[in-house]
Parts: sequence; C-alpha cells; structure tokens
Amino acid sequence: MPSILVHQALHGYNDGHRLISSSLPLDASDARVMLVMSDLSGSGMKPSADGYLTGYPLEKSGKYVLARTWAAPEMPRPGCVWTHSLIIENADLARLMSAQALLDIFTRPTGIDVRSAYGDPVSMSPQLKPNGIEPTERTEFLLQALYSFPTRQVVAEAAEPFADEQVATAIWMQQWPRLRRSFGFCTLSGMDRSGKGVVLDLQFVPEKDRQLRSKFPNAVVADGAAISEGPLRLLADLAAPSSSTLREFLKRTGGDVDGGRRAMLPLCELHRSLLESHPPDLVSAISVLAALDSGGRKQARSIRTLVTRQAMKATGRIEDVVFEFLLETLEQLSDPVEQAEMGNKLGIELWRRSPHRFYSALISEGASASVASRALAEMKSEQIVSGLESNTDIAIDIAERRPDIMLLTAFWRIPKVDDGLAERIPHQDAGLAARALLAAGRIGPAITIINKADPTDLIRALESDKADPDAVRGWLVALCRDKNKLAAVLATGEVTRMATVVTIARQTSPDDVPNTCGEDSWLIALRGASGPLDRSDEDFLAAFFLTRALGWKSRSQADLLRYSYTRVYKAFQGQHFSRETERLASLRLQSSWFDWDSCSRLRETVTKMFIDRDLEPESFGRLTDESPLAFSLIDEAANTGKGRAYLKRVREALKDAEEVEIKARSAYIAKKLK
Repeated sequence: MPSILVHQALHGYNDGHRLISSSLPLDASDARVMLVMSDLSGSGMKPSADGYLTGYPLEKSGKYVLARTWAAPEMPRPGCVWTHSLIIENADLARLMSAQALLDIFTRPTGIDVRSAYGDPVSMSPQLKPNGIEPTERTEFLLQALYSFPTRQVVAEAAEPFADEQVATAIWMQQWPRLRRSFGFCTLSGMDRSGKGVVLDLQFVPEKDRQLRSKFPNAVVADGAAISEGPLRLLADLAAPSSSTLREFLKRTGGDVDGGRRAMLPLCELHRSLLESHPPDLVSAISVLAALDSGGRKQARSIRTLVTRQAMKATGRIEDVVFEFLLETLEQLSDPVEQAEMGNKLGIELWRRSPHRFYSALISEGASASVASRALAEMKSEQIVSGLESNTDIAIDIAERRPDIMLLTAFWRIPKVDDGLAERIPHQDAGLAARALLAAGRIGPAITIINKADPTDLIRALESDKADPDAVRGWLVALCRDKNKLAAVLATGEVTRMATVVTIARQTSPDDVPNTCGEDSWLIALRGASGPLDRSDEDFLAAFFLTRALGWKSRSQADLLRYSYTRVYKAFQGQHFSRETERLASLRLQSSWFDWDSCSRLRETVTKMFIDRDLEPESFGRLTDESPLAFSLIDEAANTGKGRAYLKRVREALKDAEEVEIKARSAYIAKKLK
C-alpha cells in the first residue's frame, strides 16, 4: 500500500505558548485553532509522562489533527507544555485501519534546537489491519452515550491513560471516513474545551461523577445506562475487528449518510438485518431507511441500492412488498450507472420468477426493455438455460441474443430445442459447441459443426470423456464424408485413442485421405494414439495400413509398412484374419503361381515395392522386429540384381547400428552378397 505523507507542527513555550515549528504553512484560522487546542487542556492539569491525546478537524482546510501533549517542567513557567501535532489529509485519514502508525510518530522535544526535527513532513506506512481492544463494560457505556445521544458531548471519568487512549482511538478508527474526520476527542480534559476552538465529541475528565456533571452540565456522562443492541455489536467489532464485517459495512455506507453520529445505530441495525440475519431481514431493513432518508435523494438512492443488492442475494423468493419496493427504487434512480446495475439484478430476478414475463419485457419498448436486455446480457448462461427448460417456445429468440448458451450441454439436453439452432453458432465457438452437443448426445448438427470447427478443437471434443459414445460414432461417420477435414483432424497430432483410429478406418477406404505433402495424416495419428484394441481391430488396422502403403496416396509408405507388415504376415500365417480383413489385406498383393500362399505374396510384394520405389533402405532393414521375417525379406531381395544392389544400401544404412539383432541382419546381408 502506498505510504502517507503526514505534516507536523510543534507548539511550546517561547515567551508564551506559541508555534515553534511546522512543515506546513497554516491558514490563519487553522493556526488559531491549533494554538488553542495545543495548550494545556485545563488549569492545573498534570499529564502523565506519556502525555494525552487530542483529535480534532480543521474543517476549512480539509485536514485532521491528532496531537500529543506533554508537560514541560523544564520551562521557566509552570503549566508549560509541548504539543506535537500530526496534520493529516482527510483522504489519507480514510485509508487508515489503525491509529497505531500515527501514535508511533509522536516524539517529545529534547534539547535546545527543536525546530529542525519538526520542520519536515513524515512518511508513514498505514497499518493494514485494525487492532482489537478488550471489550469492557466502560467501553459499552461510552458507545451507548456517543450514539444514543448523537447531538451532545460525552464525558467520562479518566482512567489509566494508556487504556483511555486505546479506547478513544479504537472508537475513532471504527467510524466511517466521513464521521471520523469530524470526530473530536481528548483523553485528558480539565474543562469543556469545545468553546475554545473545536467541538469535542468525547472527553475524559479526571473528576468524579458529581464534579463531572457540574463542569459539563450539557454533556452526557457515560455511566451505567441500559445498553441497546447497536452498541453491543460495535463493542464486538472493537474486540475482534478481523472477524467482523461491521466496520467494512460502515465504511461503504456511511459516506452517503447525513447526521454524523446519529446515523451509527441505524446503520448497525441495517447491518444486522442485511448481513447478520439469515435469510436477510429485508422488511426490517426497509423500515430502517426511514431513519436515514432525511438526507435527500442522494442518500436515499445509496441506501436503496444497498438494500436492493442484498435483496437480490436472497436464497428464496423475496416478498412481493420487497420486490415492489425495489422496482419503485429503480424508477426513482437518476444515475444511469446505478440504474443499470440495479436493473440487471431486478431483471435477473424477474427471469427467475417468470421467463415469459421477462421475455415480454424484452420485446417491449422503454425502460423495462432496457432492464431486461441488460439483465440478459449479464445473466449467467446456466441460469438462462435453467429458465428455458420449461419455456422452449422462446428458446430461439433468447439464443439469438445470447448465443453462448448454445455452448452448454444443458441447453442441448432440452428435448424440444431444435438442431437447426446450430447453424447460428459462429466459427470461433464451434469447438466448444461440439463438446456440448456430443455430451448431450446430439448427432443432427454434426455436419454443420464439423464444417465450422477447428480440427484440433474438433478431435478434442470427439475424444472428451464426457462425450456420448453413440454420438461420437455418428459424428465420426459424418467427419469421414469430408476427406480434407478428416485429413486435417488426423494431422493435428491430437488423436489420443486407438479406438478413434479404428472407427475412422472402418468408415473409409485406404486411399480416401489425401496426402499431397508432408507426412501422411494417418501416420501422425498412429504415433499419438494409444489404448487397447481387440485382435479383430488390430488385424483390421494392419490390413488397412498395408493396403494404403501399397497404393500411391501415402507419402509415408515405408513407415506404414513398418507398422503393418509383421501383424499381417502372422495373421496370414495363422489364418486368423476375418474374411473381410483378409480380402482387404490381399487387395494389392501381386499375383503369383502360389496365390494360395499369402505370406509369400506379401513378402514378394513388399520387397519389390521397396526396391522399385526406392524406399528408405534403413526402413527395409528394420521393417520387422522378428529376425526370421527380416531374413526372409533379405532372401527375397537377393533374388535379383536390382535387389542385391538395394541390399548394399540397406547394409550401409545398418552398419553403425548398436542393436544385436540389427547387426545380425547386416551380417546376413553381407553373407548373401558374397
């Protein structure tokens, strides 16, 4: 928190009580007030070693003075004092949570030259938390007197000086800024000082009860009068300010309330009815307004807004009288900002009570339409959907005004909401809409959203844990109709489930997905996907990618063959392909005299493809993890001169391999080439 600059002044004896030094040029009237208030607080007063405090406003200059006065027995005349005054801007005073940082600044003059020590302002860091005090009966009496008799001065018998200072400054800091800057007090008074310059609200006097009343005939003596609820709540806040909401409430509301101390008890009652009652006692809160509404329209508007906000937080339906009061308050507001804020809350409440009544206001003209329109804009989308569940006849118009509700699963779970609304979803929201539609089990809008959605957003939606499995299958079927979009989805690298790869493969042909540049989208998807598959699906994928690799669409033929060769070979060998999968796997195998031997046809076709298409030699050497199959491929290649030349390149590619199996293959090639 930024520091506060505090000006200071020193008064003392110099051929009479005078201003000795000041960091701030003083207006003549302020200088006179400070001169009077800095002098001894009464004839014969004997301050303790730590002195006493005086706090009072400088109303003309918009400042406040907190001063400490010490006896100055070292001076040549009796009754002399030193007074160190701190001069605080009202705006800075409002920032304080505790007076302790100010009290720590006070310094009693010592030595001969005292001017320099008080000639410059002091920078202080305000304390961030208020200090608590012991909740004594005496403090109860002080609070009762101060706020039950707001137009009269309050006096109390002085006690231990530190305790009096603690109580006085705690009460002062508890007040809202507007009251705080006008509140005057003195912790040691020998006479009524109000006539000497500033009216003091609270004074501590070293006299017994009878003498108190005679010296201060017009003041209220803080004694054992009956205590009302308001002062007790204030006392609880003084004892434990960090666990109380009263002080913050006073700070927020007190600034717009006239009457000074008179407003304290009504505000305490308002705090009780709005913040401490569960649910809020709104009827009582409204009645309290009568005690505060004498300050004119501005004051009434501020408090009405406060009551309105609290009323809108009610967990149940508020009473009709309260709701009507809020509507009346809305009509009386002249500030567009406040009107908009209050109207939003009322509009939301109106939607909760009756969506159809709200809709009627929305399509009307005038203030009610503005309130409904603003409320609709501010309302949470979940709240709107909740209201539409039994009012689907207005869903289209509401969705046009708040298209974000179409991104919620709950909206699409409303049975009568038409799939055609998906046409209104903008491209940038299509990914979120896909998640909502899939979770709701909607298949109808699939093509519309697939066309609009970003490929990455789309695949994440399709593989979301919340997506309905039947809907996912329907969407994947729709996706497979758009081959370019399908290629883009596979190429995102975001496909994480092998089940997704299988589903797409079963809905397409091996050559359907284009691959005009870069890696094959299918290969990218295979690298990122994982998860268990049953043998039937594993066999199908192997056959699918073998057939794609043997065609001319893929630019990643060698990698696809590395994925598929071993599984297809073993499936042929074990004769456990389904009829459909075997037909797919055999589709592009070259014919031979031994068509019945699918393993031989596979080996011959793949070997010839590597040689004729000049595919990467190392991939040929690593085509399978099983050495017998690898050796059979080498044998096949060694049958032709072109194949032997290719094997030389394979051996060169494998010569630096560290794996034992690969070294063995390299050695086997060398042997075959001798």
